[in-house]
Amino acid sequence: MPLTLFCAELAADYTAAGAHTRGTLARLADPHFRVRVVTVWREGPRWVPGALRKIFRLASVVVRGRMIRPRGVLLARWSPFVALVSGRFTRRGLPLVIFVQGNLDDMYDSNPWTRRAPWFTRLALSSIRQATRIVTPSEGLAEWVASVRDDGRDCVTVIPNGADVAQFDAERARAERDGGASTPPHALFFGNMASWQGIDTILDALADPSWPSDLDLHVIGDGQMAPAVRACDDARVTYLGRRPKHEVARAAARAEMTLATRHDVAASATGVSPFKIIESAAAGTPSIVTRVPGQTELASAIGGSLLVPAGDPAALAAAVAQLHGDAGMRDELARAGREGVRAFDWAASADTLSALVREAAGVVPAEAAPVERVA
Repeated sequence: MPLTLFCAELAADYTAAGAHTRGTLARLADPHFRVRVVTVWREGPRWVPGALRKIFRLASVVVRGRMIRPRGVLLARWSPFVALVSGRFTRRGLPLVIFVQGNLDDMYDSNPWTRRAPWFTRLALSSIRQATRIVTPSEGLAEWVASVRDDGRDCVTVIPNGADVAQFDAERARAERDGGASTPPHALFFGNMASWQGIDTILDALADPSWPSDLDLHVIGDGQMAPAVRACDDARVTYLGRRPKHEVARAAARAEMTLATRHDVAASATGVSPFKIIESAAAGTPSIVTRVPGQTELASAIGGSLLVPAGDPAALAAAVAQLHGDAGMRDELARAGREGVRAFDWAASADTLSALVREAAGVVPAEAAPVERVA
């Protein structure tokens, strides 16, 4: 069965889009699927200004998406630009499966100008409304999708996000062989540094007297809040910028704890499913997680986390101090996370996604063939 997997976002392995695209490919490992991938895997020349690089990437992936011959099933990570490609498939009666990882407020907060552009919102929603099937990582997002479709939840399936558990577990084993962390004890934040990710709460917690004086903070990622981390004059802060996934796995396995501090804002209201919670558990590292929809349920389902209120630096600092001071608690949470995360390996949901794609296509899979990347 021929499939086309389309991602308009940069799918470098340090991005959420990259993790999701690679994970989706792992879930589509059914030998009866012939998968071609249309995305951009690398950022582009450093000498080109960032805004121009992004415009060029978007233009190139949309043009290539429009040039390919429609066949089989189109699977796409939701973005406003999916509609510029998906119509070529749906007008021919071919099925469209959309992966919705966020709501409109994600788009509005990341690019404020879109809030003042009704046509852009209509473009963003059009692919959701024309999709044959929708996949979301949380119940809250499933309900939001249902609210913008005429058929409600009928065509929406919840499949949680996942992780390459083996990659993170290997780094955990390596860290244990090395005798533990190779750096002074530290907490770690990694991932997208958008304004709603709670970086400000972490920095305020670091300044709280409850934060242990001998516990450093390492930050991996890039985004809106990166300048605030760079500007922090606390000697305990180490900003590492963007790092490829294998370095993230190594850092997570050597941290004393990780922090998932998303704010309880409109972009979080419909439920989020952060990769960092799953990956921390796979690395055998306990996490401190703020209570927001989706994130709370994910952390509870996996285990291995302490939950704190969102946007509360004092509560975060107190939880950090509690975990730092109790090695037994850290070990107990680490064991619980390693056990619970097995169900969140990408491959664990492969049968569910395969069945959904077959149902959308309404045909019996054809011969096997390898994945083809259209880079």
